[in-house]
Amino acid sequence: MVAERVLWSYRDDMTVQMIRPATVCGYSPRMRLDVSVNMLTMQALTKRRITVFGGKQTRPNIHMEDITNAYLFMLDHPEHTGVYNAGFENISILDIAERVAQQVEAEIVVTESNDPRSYRVNSDRLLATGFRPKKTVDDAIREIIQKYNSGELKDDEKFHNLKWMQKEIVK
Repeated sequence: MVAERVLWSYRDDMTVQMIRPATVCGYSPRMRLDVSVNMLTMQALTKRRITVFGGKQTRPNIHMEDITNAYLFMLDHPEHTGVYNAGFENISILDIAERVAQQVEAEIVVTESNDPRSYRVNSDRLLATGFRPKKTVDDAIREIIQKYNSGELKDDEKFHNLKWMQKEIVK
């Protein structure tokens, strides 16, 4: 928030475009297997079991290709300035697990959670620029499954930020 205010103070000197990405899902060379869609898909693939804590919590999502395309779109359109939310599917954790289970045979186990946080993102302002997302959470799930099945993706510690930092940074 402070960084956005500082950047916006330079709007008379340069083009200022700030994008607030939702939870990014889908395959990438530097995977994040500690975010909801990716994590639940990997659980289904490796354990045939998806553990959902609570499940009613909502998360906004955006496909990796769409957030990349949003950045490129904004670079090509300097006339659009200010802050833009980028997230197009606000869905519950349980709904994500059910979507995964439609594509990978896996049991869904729902346990209690003391974390009721839900997040929703409205990206109408970004859509008003003409930008349109092309991929969905279901696309992300399919891509992760395909990469896992082809051997291009495995459940590695380097794809879990906390585990990676504990191993590589805090020595």
